[in-house]
Parts: sequence; C-alpha cells; structure tokens
Amino acid sequence: MDYDEEFSDKSVDVFFLNLDGLRLEQMDQDYIGDFQAFEHQVESERLIKGCQSLFLFNHSPTGSGKTISWLKPVLDVKMKVIAVYPTNALVIDQKKQVDEVIRRFRYDPREYHVQAITSDLLNEEKKLYPDETGLRKGQLLNRIIRKGRGRGLILLTNPDILTLALKDAYYEHNIREAVRSVDMLVVDEFHLASVKQSDMLLFMMHEINDDKRSQLSKFIFLSATPNHSIVERARRVGLNVMVLHDKSMPLSSSFGRPILPRLKLEIRSGAIYKTYELIKDDLDYFVEFCKQFSSNGKNTRTVFIVDGIYEVDEIFNVLSEALTDLRIERVDGLHPATRDKLENFDVLVSNSSVEVGIDFDVDRLVFSGYSKSKLLQRIGRLRNKPAEEVCDAVCFVPEVVYDHLKGQNRSLTREELVHHLESVMSSEQDLSSYSKMYSPVEAWLYSKSRIDGETWTDKNGKEHHTKGMPESIQRSEFFRILTLIEKHFLDREIDGQMLDQLKYESDRLKEGLLSYRGDNLQALMFDATDSHLKLYDLMYLLRRGNVEFMSAQRFTRRLRETLGVDYDANVKPIYDSKKSFAAGFCWYCGTIGDKTRKVVFKGDSGEHYKRIMLGSDDRARKPRMVSGFKVRTEPTIPTLSSLNDTLSKFEIFARLVEQDRFSLNAKYRLGDFFYLYPYSGGRSVSFGHNALYIDCLIKEDYDRRI
Repeated sequence: MDYDEEFSDKSVDVFFLNLDGLRLEQMDQDYIGDFQAFEHQVESERLIKGCQSLFLFNHSPTGSGKTISWLKPVLDVKMKVIAVYPTNALVIDQKKQVDEVIRRFRYDPREYHVQAITSDLLNEEKKLYPDETGLRKGQLLNRIIRKGRGRGLILLTNPDILTLALKDAYYEHNIREAVRSVDMLVVDEFHLASVKQSDMLLFMMHEINDDKRSQLSKFIFLSATPNHSIVERARRVGLNVMVLHDKSMPLSSSFGRPILPRLKLEIRSGAIYKTYELIKDDLDYFVEFCKQFSSNGKNTRTVFIVDGIYEVDEIFNVLSEALTDLRIERVDGLHPATRDKLENFDVLVSNSSVEVGIDFDVDRLVFSGYSKSKLLQRIGRLRNKPAEEVCDAVCFVPEVVYDHLKGQNRSLTREELVHHLESVMSSEQDLSSYSKMYSPVEAWLYSKSRIDGETWTDKNGKEHHTKGMPESIQRSEFFRILTLIEKHFLDREIDGQMLDQLKYESDRLKEGLLSYRGDNLQALMFDATDSHLKLYDLMYLLRRGNVEFMSAQRFTRRLRETLGVDYDANVKPIYDSKKSFAAGFCWYCGTIGDKTRKVVFKGDSGEHYKRIMLGSDDRARKPRMVSGFKVRTEPTIPTLSSLNDTLSKFEIFARLVEQDRFSLNAKYRLGDFFYLYPYSGGRSVSFGHNALYIDCLIKEDYDRRI
C-alpha cells in the first residue's frame, strides 16, 4: 500500500518518517555453537569469569543478546546466580528461554537447577511439603537455593521477592545468608527502576559486596538506557565498575548483524489515554492496516500498545467485531500473557504489560508514545528482521512533538530521533532530593534489625524475636553501615543528632519503605468473564468496572457456591495468599462501556483526619500509614457501602496534599504517569512510593523559597 496516497484525501493529519535501523558488528571468533558473538557478549564473559568483584553495567541496545552475555559464562562454569526481572510474566518467560539455551547448545540439564520464583509459584512449591504446615516464604526460598548444591543454580525472580528477602521481611534468618551464598546477581531492565529502587538496589549490592562473609560479589545491570547518575555513584563509592556502551551503528551505513529494522513510521498527534478514540475514529484505516500482507505474501502480526486498560478494552472490542477472520488477543493486567496467545495471535492489543522483555514476533506496530522512555521502549518491540525489510508502524505523540518532528528531515537515524525527543519532550520531575531525604532512612532500616534484632508479631498475633548479631560485633557492623550510607547519600558524616533522626523516622516509615514497588489500593475480585481470582487496581474498578462489592465473608461464601470443590482444591490457597493485600472484595462482570465514574476519596472519622493531616501545615506533613479511607462515586455504585466498610479498616501508606492534582501536575511537572487521587475539599492524596516522592517535591519547593 502507498500510505501517502492513502492519506491524500483524508482529514487526518499524519506524516511519515523513514527511521533507520541498527546493526552491531560481530566478532570473528567462536562463541557458542554456530553463534557469532557481539563484542559486549565476549567482553561480559571475560569480565564475569575473570573478575573477583564486579559491577557491570551493560548498555548494549535492545535485541543485542544481553541475556546470553551473562548466561553463557554461568552455564560454562556452573555458577550460582539470581536473575531479577521487573514482571512475573517476564520471570516465567525467561525461565523458558534459559531452558531453551541449555537444550539448544547441549549443556547437560542435570548439572543445573533452573527455577522461576514468584509469589504464586512459591505457593505451588509449598505443595511439595504436604506434611509441614505453616511453611513461610523465606523457608521455601532457602530450600530452593539449596537445590543448587553441587551443580549450577539459576533462579529467576522479581525484585520484590529479592529485596524483601534481603530486608528480612520473610522472618527467616537463614534466607539472607542463602542469597549471599550465590556467586552473581543479574538485574534486567534496570532503566525501569525508580530513584528509590535504584538507590536501594545499588546500596544493598554494595553492602553485600563489602561484607567479607559474603560469597556474592558480581552484579550485572542490564539496560539499553543508561542510568548515568547510578553509574557515577557506583564509581564514586569505590566499586569495581565496568560499563559496556552501546556500539550499534545505523543499519544503512554499517556492516554487521541487523538488530533493529528500518521503519516507515507514521506520526499522528494524540493525547494521553485518548488514543483509543483516535483509533476508533479512523477504524477503517486500522482494520486495513491489520489485514495487509507482508512483501512475501504472508500474514503479518500487528501489535497495539496503549496506556490505559480501558483503551485496551475499547480497541480489542472494535477490532474483534471488524476482524472476524483474524485471531484478536489482548494482554493486560486482567488478561495475562500465555504462550498460546503470543505464538498464535494475528492482532494483539495491550498496554505496558508487553512493553519490555517478553519475546514474540511482531511485524507491524501501533503505539502511543507520550513520554520519551515509553516511545523508545515500545518502538524497540520491532526487532530481529532481515536487513532488507522495512516495517510499518504508527505512533501517536503529543502535539508539540508532532509539530517539531514535522519540521525536520523525514529520514532519521535512531540517534537523531532520540536527540529530537530530548529537545522537545518535557523531562520528568527531578527526584534527586529523595536520595538525601529518604534513601538514608531505608538503608538504615535495611541494616538495623539484622544487627541488633527486633521483636515482631505475625498475622496470628504471636510475638517473635530476632536476636540479631553478637554484641561483640554490633558496634563495628553499625559503623560499617553508617559509613556506606554517608558515601552513597550524604555529603557529611552522620553525627549523633542525625543518627537519632534516622532511628526516629525509620520507626514511622518502615511499612512505606519496605516493598520494592510500593503499595496501591487493590481489590480482590472474582472475574466472572474468565472465572479467575485476581488482585486489581481499585481505582480502575471504581471508575470503569461493572462490579458488586461485598464483605470478605460473603465473598468467600459466593466463591464456594460458584466454584464448588474447585474452591478448596485450587482457589482457596490463592485467596489466602492475596486477601491481606485487599482493600475490598468484589465480583467483576466487565466494564460499564464508554462511561467513567467520578471517584473522590474522603475520611471516615476525626481520627482519620488527625492521622492524615498531621497538623495543618502542608510542608510539615509527612507520609504515614493511615486507615479510615472511604470513597464516593458519581454515579454511585449500589454496593459501595460494603466496599467502604472494608476500605475504612485497611491501612496504606499515604500523603495528603492541600492542592488539587491538576495544579500539582502543572507545578511539579509530574507527568502523565505520576498517580495522584482526588480527596474531598479540593485536595489530593498519593499512596505508596508516590507519597514519598510528592513529599520530597513539596519540601524542596519550600526550601527554595525560604
């Protein structure tokens, strides 16, 4: 199809960029099987096998084989490694990839223990010990790591499980030592880590590397997008830092293996969370776009990547009606990826669920790119094509980006595109003050309980005590930790006053700083559209869901009635593992169509207001664990009182702000993916880590004005 002709009579404003692809030069030497290696793969192997201590940042481009760069040396010498991935879907997918590498290159599978670990998979692991009741996650992790004794070990997990284990959140004193007994830790897609996450990952890895009792001394960070501030900090604090830079070249003017193809990139102007409307308005075009055959006459596979789950709803529904002869699939938080979906779709509609990592073939792409990072991440889904192939893609961008690119050369390299985006797209908020304000507190929390012990109470009310280290070494260990905190986050020594402040704040912020991803309000729901039990974002359900809320007791009764014997056999363990994270319980029967309810948070009592206000001065307010939330919706939900009964008892880390969310977005340039929620009285409330970030921005703003 000649797309320029196609649009000659259309009112839709579009233009086309010819975007060059990328190549990487291959090394002329044996590597693995008949595979010719890239330089970064050969260099990674040399460093992993040759260095006693290593902090390696591999910034090679998307599609260049960063996984095999660490996996080959691990398999060669039967190392023990923990590999960390940002999503559970990617954990499971990469487990299959590791098994395939072992099979393809004829390693003996009996010489390695390979296991994926997620919260659900740990519940499955518990079934291997039917005679032992009350096994905790930490105990199971410990046993899994011990399975690698006498052979290679490759554990694939998410960062939540790793960090909670290292912070002793599983109350299993041996698990931290088990983690420190492996040889290497790999963090994939490191660019996705927020400032809180990257600060603590680097600090914890440094602390472990610095501890003479630890075997773990090699750390690999994989990311096509460099985090320059973290790399510089790693150098500044004295770690053995090695960086493998992106050495790719434009496909049209270089030699080597193609890794990213040339694109005929159609640019359209759009707005965040409105992409689905533009696609529906021009549906005939996108239907034809999906139907087009490739140049060799074969069916093509088209992927749509948008931002909101309701956008996925709308696009999936209209394409399913219009393309009855094609297989239309969806992947999002409510509809997880399966191997069958990824291997057999004709058209896949998704959001950020397929943004990174999960490997599948894509021929054409339609995507929203309202931030620089998302645009570049999503465009990288088109990869590993023949050098002569030109792929078609449609990208929706902010109007300012559309206007800027329209005035530029219509043929761009990938590097030139990045420079243009950097010049015109608003940079995200500067959260560097977080590293001085809250990272020292989290680093202290990470260390203190394992040194001096603590008393804790389990969910059944039973009190336990962790004894900590022998008193003879506690002083030196505290001194070691405080020195590391100073190096990473502070520009001065920690005196007695600052130490007291660390202790005071750590007691009040423990729950908010503990997790890797941070909490939000979720409901435990039975999805009647596919008969699965799921935790999902409460705000989405309130705004878009056809839902019936109920008490926990009624919810479990209805599950038993609906599922029969399957409840006790398969669903009850899932319910038990998820119920403590639920701020509400509901039956979900799809969406309410194009309608959207208005949602406002409020408080249920004077005690709630006292805890969330923390005095009347906004700049003096601090994030805290708060209960007593309720919501109201317009139009109302008949069963909303049942939700509010449950929600009001649920504690969550929160910060109230005396401004509406639109004013805050404009003032602090929060961007479209920083979540603030409306609170009664024209105020805003943020939850989880966002409560910490908005607190930093408010206090930093006040300090500038005094």
